[in-house]
Amino acid sequence: MREVVVTGLGLVTPIGVGAEAAWDAISAGRSGVRVVPELAEAGHPIPIAGTVVDFEPKQYVRPRKALKVMSRETQLGFSAAELAWEHAQLEGLEIEPERIGVLCGSNMFCPELGELAAASHACEDGAGQFDGDRWGDAAMSEMFPLWLLKYLPNMVPAHIGIAHDLRGPSNGIVAGDTSGLLAVIESADIVARGAADVMLAGGVSTMLGMMDVMWHAGARLSRRVDEPERAMRPFEAQRDGTVGAEGAAVLVLETREHALARGVEPLAVLRGYGRRCEPVADTHQPTGRGIEQAITAALQSADMQSADVGMVLAHGASTQVEDRAEAAGIAAALGDVPVTALKSYLGNIGAGAGAVELALGILAARAGVVPATLNYETPDPDCPVNVSAAERPARSASLVAVNHRMTGQAVALAVDV
Repeated sequence: MREVVVTGLGLVTPIGVGAEAAWDAISAGRSGVRVVPELAEAGHPIPIAGTVVDFEPKQYVRPRKALKVMSRETQLGFSAAELAWEHAQLEGLEIEPERIGVLCGSNMFCPELGELAAASHACEDGAGQFDGDRWGDAAMSEMFPLWLLKYLPNMVPAHIGIAHDLRGPSNGIVAGDTSGLLAVIESADIVARGAADVMLAGGVSTMLGMMDVMWHAGARLSRRVDEPERAMRPFEAQRDGTVGAEGAAVLVLETREHALARGVEPLAVLRGYGRRCEPVADTHQPTGRGIEQAITAALQSADMQSADVGMVLAHGASTQVEDRAEAAGIAAALGDVPVTALKSYLGNIGAGAGAVELALGILAARAGVVPATLNYETPDPDCPVNVSAAERPARSASLVAVNHRMTGQAVALAVDV
């Protein structure tokens, strides 16, 4: 298998648009969690989230008319891909279209409520009640004809592929919080086995659409609404839940030989990965065993020992159950390795979190530091991991990124810079 490297990073996040802006926020210890005006005006009891601000999709989306059939997620993901494309110096590069592809992790896309209003009213039975039998006739004529194209979860890679005439492997992965990292791993495999020369890989999600917010009804969310920037507290004793967020990251992957042949220095090397699952359907209480096994598998495939790892990019969901399980898995697999939890800056981007955190972790490793974990004030004895509220020098240029789900899936990726 050929060595796969990262040659470009594109980030659209609550702490900045572009790799430089996002890294500046990490270095300054600046959180992107804030009050969301739309949620506050709607009277939602949890009006805080990690929102992307100062973002204008018209700056990145082409053709401009495509915006009409792009959801918020697609706008974020497409823009991240444009930034990655520029960062990797792909513009003008002569690559056969069949040799370059795109793969993106995402959640299911929730429609905007306003787009359903006219159709919903068309289903009223005359007494102010909704009549579902009227949906097929009266309601559908009120829908935007291309409405569905905004909300298919494969629309991010589709639009990126159309814009750049990418005819290589194209796909989407919908696997909750593990989606972004799984997309990077699958894309690395595609390049390593010679099925493509270049892959754009990443993840995107927003957990802030009103339909999504109402559906989840505040489950697992922090109630620390009077201190938004202090709400995300991974592995900290006083944590009371996660914080929803939005964002995207896209990484450009290719072989080292291909990168050097076109005069581009690699930013990082993807060394190995692990994907595991533990059965928790009956208990809903993960033990961390799947996380431990995923990390161990990543080290084995990378031919690395725990002592080689400079830092762990923890999932750090900031919930009691998930953090305890993850801490147990990390400690069992790696011992006292320095850990950072970047959701403390971002909030929980869901399906896009793995790709965003990996991109930021690569920047941290290249700077030779383990970023501080924000709001880590009182250590939790049930979370025996080496977390710090202060930035630390990295003990090596290697990292392991981890993501997992309450349903038992776990994924780990080992990287060198």
